[in-house]
Amino acid sequence: MALPRSKYVRDGEIAVYHCTTRCVRRAFLSGYDRSSGRDYSHRKVWIENRIHQLTQIFAIDVSTFSVMSDHHHLAARTRPDIAATWSDYEVARRWLTLCPVRCRSKKNAHLTPEDHILALASRPDRIAVLRKRLSSISWFMGRLNEFIARAANKEDNLKGRFWESRFKCQILLDDASVAACMVYVDLNPIRAGIADSPENSNFTGIQRRIHARLNNNPDAGSPPECASVDSSLWLCPISSCTDPNGILPMSEDEYLNLVDRTGRLVRHDKRGAMDPDLAPILDRIRANPNAWEDTVSNFEENFHLVAGTLSNIRKFAKQLGKHWFTGVKASQSAFSSAP
Repeated sequence: MALPRSKYVRDGEIAVYHCTTRCVRRAFLSGYDRSSGRDYSHRKVWIENRIHQLTQIFAIDVSTFSVMSDHHHLAARTRPDIAATWSDYEVARRWLTLCPVRCRSKKNAHLTPEDHILALASRPDRIAVLRKRLSSISWFMGRLNEFIARAANKEDNLKGRFWESRFKCQILLDDASVAACMVYVDLNPIRAGIADSPENSNFTGIQRRIHARLNNNPDAGSPPECASVDSSLWLCPISSCTDPNGILPMSEDEYLNLVDRTGRLVRHDKRGAMDPDLAPILDRIRANPNAWEDTVSNFEENFHLVAGTLSNIRKFAKQLGKHWFTGVKASQSAFSSAP
């Protein structure tokens, strides 16, 4: 069902989104290009580093990500409630970190970065606009994808599109859809056959969490060699039970276990072998254990603009003046609606 993004991605609302962007052209522009024999894998580092950098500027919680050879995934939550607590000075500082002023006249050449921050902070109307932008998933994705496209085109000495479109976006309405989407994103390299375990899935949020955990536990030994710049954890916390900024009603241990066991399910030699230990976690987030493998393996195919329990999808459709969304049957199979 076609729907303008502005109808379901709205400024000023706390919401969780699954965003995907794919490369244009035939080449694997962030991986190994067989036609030219060139390896562009270093661009995956660009993408992960850029996501990290943007989380330090925007009021956006990134819960997980995966960078593949020709596309990348991101699960993120907008936090206008956090942006609302920032002072005008802080909004100006963050915006000018993202978009520095470039002085083109000698008259303003003497101005320091602090001068520019103070000047911008003194404009309340402009600050109000920028405060909204700094908690907008559209602005976040725009600054991510534009930066990578410019860098890649400069490296290739080419002009034109690097990404096939702005980005694909799904809104995740509840814990069940958020958990299913995050596991789907984290297991992308395993499903694609380029990794054999979550800890070896380079450029993913799950690897980031595992390496951070190993670094914080001296008895666990050293983490395997990581493609990331460092092993600090900049993703949002998992547990909403112990941290107000958490994303799911489960502990980090439970989430890591869920990803690990689901990864075993989607392997060809394990397909269809539902692990009974999954049930308690899935029951708690109102996910159907018997449908979990299909829910995670085919998340993007089963759900389009919106994912969640049937009751939440109906409620969301009513808010937008719609009767239904694609994915209703998948929702009935994948999730249990609250009584």
